[in-house]
Amino acid sequence: MNTQLNYHHLRYFLAVATCGGITSAAEALHVSAPTLSAQVRELEEFFGTTLFRREGRRMTPTETGRHLLGYAERIFSMGDEMVDSVKRGGFSGPGTVFLGVADAVPKLLAARLLERACEMAPGLRVVVREGLPQELWGALSTHQIDLVLANEAPPPTRMNLPPGIRIGRMRVVFAAAPKIVASYRKKGDPSELPILAPARESILRRELEQWWAEKGITPLIKAEFDDGAAMLELAARGLGAAPVHEPVLKDVCKRYGLTALPFRCEIEDDLFVVTGERQYSHAGVSALMETARGILKA
Repeated sequence: MNTQLNYHHLRYFLAVATCGGITSAAEALHVSAPTLSAQVRELEEFFGTTLFRREGRRMTPTETGRHLLGYAERIFSMGDEMVDSVKRGGFSGPGTVFLGVADAVPKLLAARLLERACEMAPGLRVVVREGLPQELWGALSTHQIDLVLANEAPPPTRMNLPPGIRIGRMRVVFAAAPKIVASYRKKGDPSELPILAPARESILRRELEQWWAEKGITPLIKAEFDDGAAMLELAARGLGAAPVHEPVLKDVCKRYGLTALPFRCEIEDDLFVVTGERQYSHAGVSALMETARGILKA
């Protein structure tokens, strides 16, 4: 049995996963489609499992394929970094960092973190992965990513991960288009306020449900979202009021033309940064960690 991984096969797998199909990947790699298809089959035989499933004309990684994809991206990113290091005669800069951002973390806040980190470390390159916290904890445990920005700490069951550093708290504010705000000022009844809510699986949604119950509010939920940006887009179109974390409220209101509603939502979310055990010192991780500590400050 062959136990030696063929990295050419892994490179071809990465191309197919990235391009979404054999034909487009073959064109990108300048090889024939039959050759590429055969190489991918050989990789599947090596692992003893299917790595892709067909969805129409697209080839989508299976669950195992997605797991392998995380490793492949990291392997070849580090390989490119190694080549650059040797050609430059040594490289002591921050290099590449794989950052996981929990889906509930405001994207404007993540963008602020990356902007400040890149200012601190100009040579920094960041690969951002977004997902549910439980997905990111798994990726962090297996070293597919270097650190995670999340609104919760790793659970105690993740004994191989540190508890994380709480870098601050974010108060929740509702914001809406001016016409929604004007209507609320006249009626003053939160139960008549059209609400755009995060998905039920999210921590913020659970916090909102608990707060509404405590206040005796029956929310008029117009739509629910996995995607926070889509929620804000519809808030801008006047569909309803959306929950916004206060550190990015000013930017959100400016970008989407929203106004904060005149009532206090008694919810505050924690913000954590978590990094896994490292085998070596990584300047890029240190730069992001240092920047994250001050990210909630204006």
